[in-house]
Amino acid sequence: MSYPPPAMSSVQTPVEPQTLAQLPFKLLDETLRQLRGARNDIIRYAVWNIRNVTDEEFNHTDDRKLLGYFRQDLLETRFLSKGRRIDLIQLWRWFDDQMSGIEPMLINREEVFLNIQDKDLEKVRKRIAEIHAFLPTLRGDDIEAFKRVKYKLRRTVMRLTYDLHHLFKRLEKYRKNFGGPVLPPPERLPLEAVAEIPEPPPIDDHEEDV
Repeated sequence: MSYPPPAMSSVQTPVEPQTLAQLPFKLLDETLRQLRGARNDIIRYAVWNIRNVTDEEFNHTDDRKLLGYFRQDLLETRFLSKGRRIDLIQLWRWFDDQMSGIEPMLINREEVFLNIQDKDLEKVRKRIAEIHAFLPTLRGDDIEAFKRVKYKLRRTVMRLTYDLHHLFKRLEKYRKNFGGPVLPPPERLPLEAVAEIPEPPPIDDHEEDV
């Protein structure tokens, strides 16, 4: 898929902001399909190690091993559907750039620019921005700096999984309100054919930062 160079976006007519609930059927359906792919990539590859470590294991695992887990998850995400490794931020932007009008969404081979301003989407954007701020620490080799943020980073990662789950469920609800059948997963079966992903457990806000 090829997109026009960034310079062309400057001549696009400004797009009126919309919420996800206001999207017409075809745009909502394609947004749901693409969010499903982004969510599944994130849940299965971008947070896998940390999401599957218990609190007890996290508290007693060597810090350098934990740093390796975070690096593998957030910096070396296996974006298999595109055939390359990227970090979590790049993976999310593949989807969100279409929501913010940076790149067009293709509907029946026509380019459509969106400007989505939606509270549930903003929650996910906030979590991604928070994680982005931690990436310099993960790319560095200062183990003491990592130890100071590891609990906060883990909470942020877990909250991201919850916010993604909530956003996806809201889109499914909007899709069903149109009365049409829920479409089967698209052709990207290795990543799309995922059984119901359970909602993450609640996060303890009183977990102590160390």
